[in-house]
Amino acid sequence: MKRDSLLFQFFKDLPNTFFHLVGRQESDAERYELKAIEYKETAVRLDGVFLPRQPEIDPAYIWEVQYYPSNNVYANLMAKVGRFLDHGNPHQDWVGVVIYPNRSMEQKNLRPYRCLIQSDQLVRIYLDDLPKAKPEEFELGVLELIAAKPHVALEKAQAMVPRLRASKRPRDFQKLVIQFIETVILYQFPKWTRGEIEKMIQVSDVRQIRLFQEGREEGREEGREEGREESRVAIEKIVLRLLAKGEALAEIADITGLTPAQVRKLKKKHYE
Repeated sequence: MKRDSLLFQFFKDLPNTFFHLVGRQESDAERYELKAIEYKETAVRLDGVFLPRQPEIDPAYIWEVQYYPSNNVYANLMAKVGRFLDHGNPHQDWVGVVIYPNRSMEQKNLRPYRCLIQSDQLVRIYLDDLPKAKPEEFELGVLELIAAKPHVALEKAQAMVPRLRASKRPRDFQKLVIQFIETVILYQFPKWTRGEIEKMIQVSDVRQIRLFQEGREEGREEGREEGREESRVAIEKIVLRLLAKGEALAEIADITGLTPAQVRKLKKKHYE
């Protein structure tokens, strides 16, 4: 699942959720503008930055999504903060935010980064540690879907959609959240179409889900070649993304299932 781009769009449309996560008033979102910043000359990209409208009062929030094991998370974050300050306003106060699916995904050796870990300039969010979303907290419910395993996410979505539609929340809000629910499930089940997802989140019987999947499998063979090409392109994009983050070739190979030689070939193709 491309969680960085998904969460960027989620925080862009529902920025109050981000400020809830970092312990601020949800209304503070009005004081910020969300940007995705990329420094092309160094191939460094920030997952997202909430830029304060009043930089002399509020800190900038530089956030990253980390859904795979890496020993370079905080080294990369500190490097990106340096780029952000160097290319912008070096007087800007800032807070780094790293969003993990769970604590086990965090790198193990934190000692070299204790100056950051032990400061008030880092917020670490573990989605599976968040308090269970209340029935009316639909935005936080979407975050639960992102962190959940596919079938658990589907069951949660099936329970959330009718509850959302029966709520008194504005129609535009309902439509937006349902779109995010469908998108999350689409990422969780990438071989389904959006139309199929729309149908599936209305299904309450797990047996119907299994029958649906079996029916899809019967007609899938003829489209496998096209699927392989789409998969190749997707993996290549992931490799380039990890290279831009400064990940080691061996780690990229382990994450993507490619060989180190294949990763090296892609690096040479695009960067050398």
